[in-house]
Amino acid sequence: AGCVCGVGGLEGHVLKYATLCSTRVARPLCYMAFQAAPIVRVAVEPVNPAEHAQLVRGLQLLNQADPCVETKVQETGELVIVASGEMHLERCLKDLRELFARID
Repeated sequence: AGCVCGVGGLEGHVLKYATLCSTRVARPLCYMAFQAAPIVRVAVEPVNPAEHAQLVRGLQLLNQADPCVETKVQETGELVIVASGEMHLERCLKDLRELFARID
């Protein structure tokens, strides 16, 4: 039981999860451990190289929105998405294109 609400403007303070409370004595809620570990990875790049910054920002937003996805920048500079399976990866790529980066 309880209330659920959305809070904006916390991008610089919260990566994937947090406990928000109006008092300092509140105990933090525990991290939610997921059984599905990321196992499928794919490199992504924008069709138009001028949209690289949009893609990087979109990956940051995807990483914040989905607790089961990991986004990485390899030593070579390659941008990588690691997901829990093929269906999850397809959904992440769709969300990246349509919601977060809004590029092809």
